[in-house]
Amino acid sequence: MTRQESPLAIRRERPEDYGTILRLTYEAFLTLDYPGRRRLDEHYLIRLLRGAASVIPELCFVAERAGEIVGHILYTKSKIVRPDGSEIETLTFGPLSVWPKLQRQGIGAALVRHSLSEARALGYGAVLITGVPEYYPKLGFQRAREYGLSLADGFAGDAFMAYELRPGTLAPGGTLHFLTPEFEQAEQDDAGYAVFHEQFMREYRPGELTLRPLFEADVALVGRWLHTPHVAKWYQYPEHWLHELRERHGEFSFLTHFIAEYEGVPIGFCQYYDCWFSQQHEVWNDAWRVGERQGEVFSIDYLIGETAYLRRGFGRRMVALLLERLRERGAKTVVVQPESENTASNRSLAANGFQWNGEEYYLGF
Repeated sequence: MTRQESPLAIRRERPEDYGTILRLTYEAFLTLDYPGRRRLDEHYLIRLLRGAASVIPELCFVAERAGEIVGHILYTKSKIVRPDGSEIETLTFGPLSVWPKLQRQGIGAALVRHSLSEARALGYGAVLITGVPEYYPKLGFQRAREYGLSLADGFAGDAFMAYELRPGTLAPGGTLHFLTPEFEQAEQDDAGYAVFHEQFMREYRPGELTLRPLFEADVALVGRWLHTPHVAKWYQYPEHWLHELRERHGEFSFLTHFIAEYEGVPIGFCQYYDCWFSQQHEVWNDAWRVGERQGEVFSIDYLIGETAYLRRGFGRRMVALLLERLRERGAKTVVVQPESENTASNRSLAANGFQWNGEEYYLGF
C-alpha cells in the first residue's frame, strides 16, 4: 500500500512536530498566487504563532499517512462585537496546509471536518475565516454577510465565511475582530520576515537555488535590478518589463514569472512563456516564431540581479530549473535569442544543452 493509499489518521499536534509543520506549510503555499499577494509568509506566521496566547492547542491537528505528516490545521481565538456592543467568543483557523502532491485528495477537508467536530464538543459556537470562496462552502461554510457580519474594516466579500457550530450563535450579526496580532505581523514585518526566511532556507534547503512565484513585493526589487549597469546593458526599456510584471494577472498572464533565491536571498528573476501567445501580442509581435502551435515552443528570460552572485554559476542553474518546469509542462522546444555579445548568457545556455543554429539557441525535449 502506497502512502497515497494508506489510511488517513488525524491527531493533536505535538511540540516535536514543529519543524515538519514549518516545512509542510512552506511547501503547501509555495505556488499560491493571486492579485495583491505580497509574499509567501505562511511559514513565517507558523513561526510567530508558536506559543502565542491566541492559539488553541486543543484544536491544532496534523493528518498522517504511513506515519508521515501530510496536513496541518491551526486554530486561534477571535470575537464578534455585536451591534449592541456585547461580545461573543469565536474561532478562526489557518493556515490549513496539505503536502502539495497530496492536495485535492480530501486531506484538507478531513482536517476541517474533524476540527469543527472537536470545536463543537469543546463548546464553541462559531468559526469565522477568510479563505478560498469556492472551496469552503463545500464544507458547510456560508458567506458571513448572510449572518450580518463584516470584518472590522467593513469587508464582507465572498472570501469572508462563517460556520455555526451552534445554531443562532451569530445572530444578530456584528463585526469580527481577530485576536492574533501575529497575522498582521506576518504580512507587514519585512525585516523580520527576511531574517526568518533566510534562516529557514539555510536550515532546510542549504546550498540550493530555488525558484518561487513573483509576488507584489518583488516588483520594486526587479525594478532595482533592471537599473543596475550589468542588467541594463541587456534589458532595455525597464518600464516595459515592470508593466508586464504589474499586469501578470491580466494582459500578460501568459508569462510565468519567478524569483530565484539562494538560501532564502533573492538574487535574480526569470520567466518562461509560450511563443504561440507572444507572437500574437501586439506589443511583442515575435515574428521570428510565427506559425508555432500552442503549448509546444517556449522561450525564457533570466537575469542575476545581485552583483555578489555574478560569475558563480547561478545563471546556468537558473536555466536548468526553468527547463525542469518546461519539461513538466510538456514543452517540445525551447528557443532563446540572447545578444551575441552576452557571453555569460550564451555559456549558461550551452551548458544546459542548447545549440546555436545561426539564428537562435535551440533545445528540443
